[in-house]
Amino acid sequence: MLAVSTNLSAEQRLNKAVVAIMGHPRYVALSGVLMVGKREVRDDVPTACTNGRDEYYGRAFIDSISDAQLRFVVLHECYHKMYKHLTTWHHLYKKCAMTANKACDYVINIQIVDDNDDGFAVGIDGMCIDSKYRDWGSQRVFDDIYQQQQQDGEGGGNE
Repeated sequence: MLAVSTNLSAEQRLNKAVVAIMGHPRYVALSGVLMVGKREVRDDVPTACTNGRDEYYGRAFIDSISDAQLRFVVLHECYHKMYKHLTTWHHLYKKCAMTANKACDYVINIQIVDDNDDGFAVGIDGMCIDSKYRDWGSQRVFDDIYQQQQQDGEGGGNE
């Protein structure tokens, strides 16, 4: 089990994660992206999300994960912003928002996993991580998932 900091508030832990990322040699170049938008801890957010500028993190979610997992999640949301997923893949989100988000998640998560074999950022069980999608772009992942949904009769309409 990974250690969870219990003596800091969710807001303090989030700030600690951001500062750690900004100070890490691998991620210092992301400092500008990390400074874009507001970052907020909320009780009504189940995990974490971004609107492409602002980031929202669930208080209970932060309290349930380790510092390394929190750094992974912060990097994940930062990558969504950096890659401008909501605008670059707008046509995919219009076709099926959930599938588009999942496709972008697979692309981001495998990259973060591959970059962090030292344990600085650690994924969470149940995240969209599949080595099948290593070196794939979001469009290709989307097409693969969408096609599988069609074959399985899951629809794939815009939820």
